[in-house]
Amino acid sequence: MESRTVFDTNIWISYFLSGNFSELIELRRKRRVLFLRSAPSFSELKEVITRKKFASKNFNVEKLLEFYNGITEFCETKSLFKECSDPNDNFLFDLAIQGKAKFLVSGDKKVLETEVKNGFLKLSSLAKFKESTAADL
Repeated sequence: MESRTVFDTNIWISYFLSGNFSELIELRRKRRVLFLRSAPSFSELKEVITRKKFASKNFNVEKLLEFYNGITEFCETKSLFKECSDPNDNFLFDLAIQGKAKFLVSGDKKVLETEVKNGFLKLSSLAKFKESTAADL
């Protein structure tokens, strides 16, 4: 069984900066993590990786977005969630809840401190997510 998971944009950017694509592929294949994306998550990722501060990284934006689309599954969402203290991150919860994700992984304190009342979504840092065993997934 696959573990439906949403990675916050900051997690994707960390992977892109490190170039550790093999770990993402391993999570997908060996640990059967199904990464979810939505139109808002794609738009935010595209906007972030084209910022001036990343210009020196010489990202091949087209290739990164192609990789992202290839390793994630698209989920249509509606803007419903309003509980995050940073309203710009509500789309992550929409994706996680409507996509029936088990995990929402983020490095953002505001996201990790948000109360979710659906009973199945776990908020996690990347370190804790990676520590979890395959049985936990």
